[in-house]
Amino acid sequence: MPVRKFRSVEEMNQPVWREPGDPELYRVIAGLWESGLRVHGRRFTPGVRRFRGIDDLEAAGRRPSAAR
Repeated sequence: MPVRKFRSVEEMNQPVWREPGDPELYRVIAGLWESGLRVHGRRFTPGVRRFRGIDDLEAAGRRPSAAR
């Protein structure tokens, strides 16, 4: 990660904006997604599920997922 120097405290509060299409923007987004997955992980099993009723849906929500 590059080191940035500031001349005043006000410069530190300026957000870093990247232009759409900038390759660095995609690297930053991918890094955020990766760190989010490492910190939290998935809370759901991938795929589409159908339930016969609301009771089955709620029961499936209480069960621990297989992806944890």
